[in-house]
Amino acid sequence: MPPVKYGDEPSKIHSFKIHSFIPTMTFDSRAKLFLFALLVITPAFYLKTVLDIALVPRFICWSVVLIAGVFLFIKEYPKTKYLKVLDGCFLLYYVISAFSLMWALNTAEAIFETQKIFAAFLTYLLLRFLLFKSEGRLIPFLLLCNIAITIIVLCSVFIQLAEAPTLFRLAYNNFRDIKGLSSQRNLVCSFLYLTLIFNVLAVSYFEKKTWRRAVLALIVVQVFILLLLQTRAVYIAIIISGITFLIGFQVITRYFNYKRILGFAAVLIILVSLVLGRLLLVDDDFNVYVEQFDITKYLTSTSASERINMWEKTTSMIQDKPLSGFGAGNWAIYYPSYGGYADSYAADKDIFYQRPHNDFLWVFSETGLLGFLAYLGIFIFAITLGLRAVYKMTAPDERLKVWILLSGLVGYLVIANFSFPKERIEHQIWLALLLSTLIFYTKQYFDKSPNIPFPKIDNRLLVLLAVAGLCLNLMIGYHRYKGESSMKYVYIESTPKQRKKQLLRKARSYFYNLDHVGFPLPWYAGIIASGESNDVQALKYFEEAYALNPYNFKVVNDLAGLYGRRQDTEQAKKYLMAAIEINPESQATIFNLAVLHYNLKDYKAASDWARKLSDEYPRKKELLQRLQQK
Repeated sequence: MPPVKYGDEPSKIHSFKIHSFIPTMTFDSRAKLFLFALLVITPAFYLKTVLDIALVPRFICWSVVLIAGVFLFIKEYPKTKYLKVLDGCFLLYYVISAFSLMWALNTAEAIFETQKIFAAFLTYLLLRFLLFKSEGRLIPFLLLCNIAITIIVLCSVFIQLAEAPTLFRLAYNNFRDIKGLSSQRNLVCSFLYLTLIFNVLAVSYFEKKTWRRAVLALIVVQVFILLLLQTRAVYIAIIISGITFLIGFQVITRYFNYKRILGFAAVLIILVSLVLGRLLLVDDDFNVYVEQFDITKYLTSTSASERINMWEKTTSMIQDKPLSGFGAGNWAIYYPSYGGYADSYAADKDIFYQRPHNDFLWVFSETGLLGFLAYLGIFIFAITLGLRAVYKMTAPDERLKVWILLSGLVGYLVIANFSFPKERIEHQIWLALLLSTLIFYTKQYFDKSPNIPFPKIDNRLLVLLAVAGLCLNLMIGYHRYKGESSMKYVYIESTPKQRKKQLLRKARSYFYNLDHVGFPLPWYAGIIASGESNDVQALKYFEEAYALNPYNFKVVNDLAGLYGRRQDTEQAKKYLMAAIEINPESQATIFNLAVLHYNLKDYKAASDWARKLSDEYPRKKELLQRLQQK
């Protein structure tokens, strides 16, 4: 080949463009690459260098995958764009969350929560586009990705189960710490429930008996693990979605007859008899374990009483700010100011609530009525669309697929009423997958639904906006990862104080100023400065911490204690009364109030406060003896 001469036209040499490598791959290949990264790599990605191994690492991974996805299909995006009701609800929910930054007390938490919504919306749009563009060719690969991540998560659960010392006794307490690839047992169970939906869909989709039997076997293992790990919200979701599915399954297929019903009843009687026999003959931890299946006892459990208490207090928050809410991501900051610790299990156990365990109340309290209606509208439209399609469709197979997805969505709503799937990355990805797949199977009815006016915007501008939002996600993720990885060593007592000071300076940023349980980072610096008797510096840090979270009773109590040490009794009393109002059961605050009144020579008030201390409080006896002498 002759050498290229100076002056040759660029087009004859090579024209490098930002997407010049993309056309070398077919659309389906690019789509499969994106789906694998989104549905297998992202939900399996975690880092042990932070306390919550999944949330921030997966947020970063998710954002990187979405950036790649935006560029991979840059030439295929349709020129004519439209918004449907569901799209409008999703977009409105994001916009309202973004606007709530203007009144949110903690902007860092508001931005993080808002950008999770942005990524979820973009995920839904991309998945819907891929399914429509491929005309369903990607469904088998999508289901295979779901099967793959199910197996990966189950393997991680089995590895952890194998480490339980009394595995074969099915001891209740040994399974409480099973987390799979998540940070909590409840989260791995709810995620397995979401993958279960698509595994059931795979059974109805695959035609080969070998594949169907293999997926059925996987479903059996999944359900067994879900029952074994004892998450009541998932139990209820399985029961309600299962009943919903069976009703629709019978109406669509006419599968059940009296012979099959008798056969199922016989199997059920045998299983129940075996369980009852096991209970009567053996008395060990298995009895405690089986009690978790009794959903009727849930209302009398500690978990239920805590949730009911949180829901009542969250309702009070909603009543105070029904229109604006308290700002995205700010529920945890304001919740203690509504008596969240009064008559609470957490009052004297240093437990700090981060969520109300009800996504709908959570959204209402943070984004107000309009945000709540927008969020609720997403589900109302999806369910209405699915029911309309099932009613009008004639092909049993297609009706059954839609009904499976609808039944799964019902179960998701059940979990959302008892847990917090909207917080977690993998749950939001699967919700977007559930919505986009449901819309694909009901496309003819989705297309007939009203369009929302949408301005004519060039695809290049939309891509630019999407990438800009995702780059913001990467910036948020970087700072939060840096903050959490630094704070992990701050919590270790053996870390030298000078090192802790350096780590605290490194951890704090505009995007990260509260740790994973809501403590402001300056509070930790204030504790160190106070321990070094540097009261001036400690007071500065405690006041910064109070500005970031004025309803953390430990922050308020320590600020009051420092004022007391500086002989500023008026300020000390002011903040101690604020702290005791937040948490009436705080032993440290009660003790400080007793000491304050003792120093003010108000011995009666000091005695009244001292008697409120629990008998186990180490300095109660000493304080009462001094008061008796007075």
